[in-house]
Amino acid sequence: MVDVILNGEILKTVSKAMVSLVSEARFHFKDEGLHSRAVDPANVAMVIVDVPTSSFESYHVDGEFVAGVDVNRIFDISKSIRSDERVELTVVDETSLMIKFGSVRYSVSLIDPSAIRKEPRVPQIDLPAKIVMDAGEFRKAIMAADKISDHVVFRTNSEGFFIEAEGDVDRITFHLTEAELAEFNGMEARSMFSLEYLKEFVKIASPGDVLTIRLGNDYPGRMIFEVAAGKVKVEYILAPRIEAE
Repeated sequence: MVDVILNGEILKTVSKAMVSLVSEARFHFKDEGLHSRAVDPANVAMVIVDVPTSSFESYHVDGEFVAGVDVNRIFDISKSIRSDERVELTVVDETSLMIKFGSVRYSVSLIDPSAIRKEPRVPQIDLPAKIVMDAGEFRKAIMAADKISDHVVFRTNSEGFFIEAEGDVDRITFHLTEAELAEFNGMEARSMFSLEYLKEFVKIASPGDVLTIRLGNDYPGRMIFEVAAGKVKVEYILAPRIEAE
């Protein structure tokens, strides 16, 4: 029913992206590739993961198959897999997922997809500002901000893109001009976000990965990571943290 081969980095990235928000998810094995999306229990953030068939070494699926997956278990298993290791995923009887790498063979019980929380609709939001940058630089800024605050402000204006955080005595400003960004449309926007979520999102990012941010004014932000050498697209949608009057 499902028999696919991929490298370890892809499985590690997919499981890390999903486990940042949920413990269970539906994995859709479609003709065009693997797709999954979920929203966290607090309804604050959404994750959408896509791996096209071109990212797999081998991809054989008999029609669409939906697997209910314990992503915590997959994430734990992926820690034992090297990024460059060949991994085979097989589903034969709809009740278990076989994971094979090297001389190791795991059989993981699948969850009834109907028992997993309903997948969210992807919101259609008009977000004027567009920023394209190195995901590794973004990760560096978020991890630095997390040391002094629990929230951060993203803003854009004619001078570029700013990430700002303020603690009791310290303040951090991260600024990239249009010339330092891969792409910037110059539109003005400003929103505040929780670092509790952002610091989990950036765990999938490495220097050289591409990040596209769409930003509005006190609107949800969209962060689209192209990771694992461009083989995996992970999108996070995060609700803003509304500032007190």
